[in-house]
This record gives sequence, C-alpha cells and structure tokens, in this order.
Amino acid sequence: MMTLFCVSLLVGCGEGRVPTYPVSGKVVFDNGSPVRSGTVELSSDDNKLTATGKISEDGSFVLGTYESADGACAGDHRVIVMQMIINDGTINHTKDHGLPVDPMYASYNSSPLTASTNAEGSSTLKLTVTARNPR
Repeated sequence: MMTLFCVSLLVGCGEGRVPTYPVSGKVVFDNGSPVRSGTVELSSDDNKLTATGKISEDGSFVLGTYESADGACAGDHRVIVMQMIINDGTINHTKDHGLPVDPMYASYNSSPLTASTNAEGSSTLKLTVTARNPR
C-alpha cells in the first residue's frame, strides 16, 4: 500500500511539465475602452499548450496553464478572445456586459492576434480588438 502511495505522489509532482512564467494584460477595443467580459486564450506555437484567463470588467486578465494563475510557457502564441453574451430579450440583465467582441477573435482560424511571452520576468500583454458590427 505504501508503494502505491509513493508512486502516485511522483506522478502528480509535475515532472515533465513545460515551465510557465507570469503573464497578465488587458483587452481593449480599438477605441481604447476595455472589453468587460470573456476569456483570453493563448496557444503556444512550440509546445502546443494553452493558457487561459478570465477577462475582468476593467479588461484585465491573468493567464494560467496548469493552474489558474501560473502563467504561460515562453515563446510565440496565437491568441483568441471569446465571449458568450446571451441577450435574447427574454430577461432584463442587471449587468452591462459592454460592447461585444467581433466573433472573428473567437477562433484560431480567423483571429489575427498573436503574442510573445518570455522566460525572464513577467510578460504584460495589451490585446486590441474590434467590436462586432451591429446588424
């Protein structure tokens, strides 16, 4: 029984994990106003890892790969900004979600956003997006 316990501890220690480094930033619209809700995700070009972070009302975010705020691996990344705002008119929302982000930023196939993070110190990103065109 003791042997099994020790083996499970070794597996869970994080050996073989790609190192991560602190990454934070802000998502803003091209007019300078903050994106007030959603998620930022970075996909590493080298390691095929993703780091995600929730966007706060002031547009700020902190990324995590293995844990909620442990950062991202160093290198070049493709970036997406995703939102889910349901406003079908059936209820009155008590929170103003702000402008919606253009849906092109929600897919790695269409998002033009990229970012570079480094292994020395922390990285601070500023991501600029456009609002969805009203129909």
